[in-house]
Amino acid sequence: MAHSLTSFADDVWQNLSTCILVIDDAYTIQFANNSCSELFGLGLKRLLKQPLLSIFNHHNIDLEKLSQYVLEEGVDCQQHRVDVVFIDNRSATLNIYSRKIVHQGQAYILLECRKIDDEVKFDQASKQMHQYHAARTLIRGLAHEIKNPLGGIRGAAQLLQYETCQQEREQCAQLIIEQADRLTELVDKLLGPNQLPNKTSCNIHQLLESVVKLCSFENGHHIGLKKDYDPSIPDVVIDQSKIQQVILNIVRNAQQALKQGGEITLKTRFRHRVRQGDHVVKKALLIQISDNGPGIDEQLKDTLFYPMVTNKEGGSGLGLSIAQTLIEQHGGSIECDSWPGHTEFNIYLPFTSQPSGNNE
Repeated sequence: MAHSLTSFADDVWQNLSTCILVIDDAYTIQFANNSCSELFGLGLKRLLKQPLLSIFNHHNIDLEKLSQYVLEEGVDCQQHRVDVVFIDNRSATLNIYSRKIVHQGQAYILLECRKIDDEVKFDQASKQMHQYHAARTLIRGLAHEIKNPLGGIRGAAQLLQYETCQQEREQCAQLIIEQADRLTELVDKLLGPNQLPNKTSCNIHQLLESVVKLCSFENGHHIGLKKDYDPSIPDVVIDQSKIQQVILNIVRNAQQALKQGGEITLKTRFRHRVRQGDHVVKKALLIQISDNGPGIDEQLKDTLFYPMVTNKEGGSGLGLSIAQTLIEQHGGSIECDSWPGHTEFNIYLPFTSQPSGNNE
């Protein structure tokens, strides 16, 4: 029975659609399943005992991650959208997952390689479509926001042209100035924050408490504000006013979306090895703002952080766009996940050892 199960397990390994490679600390291939032959264009006999790099004409696999993180630290590693060219000059984009395994006292790296060319093409087409719709939304929103001040300026200018009373002329001039200032303010918001963050050491929980206090004054529907803090988190180096602006914006949005009996939770945690784009942050602060509201409209999810995107009555659609810019200025990231009955924003801020001032 045991032999039968072992044989069955071997059949399963060999027939997985995912390519499975096992390499040693010298990057020599020690095991490969049948899917590897199809992906790499080489028979198993030509793959085994060969250096991993010999099966590529070109690659951008990060070997340092395999050596440092997987073998030395024993940490699983993921490399997304790795471009490779095989020795027969076929090109492909791979997702590579690696894990340390130990057999008879010898450490090896287990590699799972999956070709994602079709997914990349689909993602690109989907992204282009979202960008198209976002651009149209931005243009329509801008046209709407600009049209009213322009109408006011034109009307005041027409009155100014024929007005002889000095007081009336001054009122028309003041109206033109006010509407011009309104347009300037809109443009400034679209351009985003124009000052680099002034970072200082900050107790994040004191900052969150100030947000809670501010929001409690605007709590018309008596929304519950729950706190779930990790008291072991040390001070973090941030621009306090900018991060407060981000969190305040998200909490206020949640308050406006919730009804009687709704609840917002502010949560802080340590997070290790947080992936941000093409690099990994070793240690980060997670600030999570979640609520039990209706969730975000499916049509808005993919363009949520684009400017002028909103379904809120009277909203400018600039709040989350500005929030993302402020977080990126801190070297962090912001994500959103939502479904009916739950929405959460996750803000990741890397820990730095000391304030960097305005030059960072």
